[in-house]
Amino acid sequence: MALFEDSTISTLDGLAAQDTSVLDVASNEGIDVTGKLLLAKTEVGAELVAAGARAPFSPTSPLMWWPGVISLSTLQLSHVVVTPPLQMWHAFHTLELVYRDAYYNQLNDRYLGKWNAYKDLSKWAAGLLFQTGLGMVADPIPIAERPQVEAIAGTLAAATYFVQVSWVNSRSEEGLASTVVSVTASENSSVLVAPSNPPINATGWNVYVGSSIDSITRQNTAPIVPSETWVLPSSGLIAGKPPSNGQAPNYFRPVLRYLQRG
Repeated sequence: MALFEDSTISTLDGLAAQDTSVLDVASNEGIDVTGKLLLAKTEVGAELVAAGARAPFSPTSPLMWWPGVISLSTLQLSHVVVTPPLQMWHAFHTLELVYRDAYYNQLNDRYLGKWNAYKDLSKWAAGLLFQTGLGMVADPIPIAERPQVEAIAGTLAAATYFVQVSWVNSRSEEGLASTVVSVTASENSSVLVAPSNPPINATGWNVYVGSSIDSITRQNTAPIVPSETWVLPSSGLIAGKPPSNGQAPNYFRPVLRYLQRG
């Protein structure tokens, strides 16, 4: 799963899947949906931090924790996993913000109805999250940045390759893979891949390569040392595992919500 700080949480395609007209409405009304995605993330994050402050959490006064897991009482968003309830809350809150602006632009009752509907859905999803608890990781490993990829001299035939990388921590947990980088190699060549800006807690990295975006699979059998590069061997690509979905929660942290928005 993605971490809270890995991305905007929801996407434009995800919003369109929830509401098929939202992108047209935003275009017609001059609303920056990408900006609303970021604003919704900021507001959801602020409410999570406030809720965490209301519910002290530590091994000395545990509410719910796994043996061996140490969590500071102050909630850190970098440790939060985007579970389905959190993703739904963010998506519905973004739609709420879009239709709020659309309503105030036109004072159109149709927009008012959708604004209120998504406000209610946002509260419902937030309530579901607060009931189930926040998915947390003890040692967050962030999404990898775009790797450095280049064609070098080798023995392989001309081809185009699609590359992703991901970081691994000391618990053998893998973060989300980077965006895809493509490279076209000529005859008698190979491909060199180097990761960019390793996080301080990374103990290794994985490389994923394919001849198409749909065929990208892992090419290393064990994590590669962060300072080392990877070169496509003369034997070519292997059929490994596809990129993972990121870190799963190590535990769930209960939080208290006393006040409802709106």
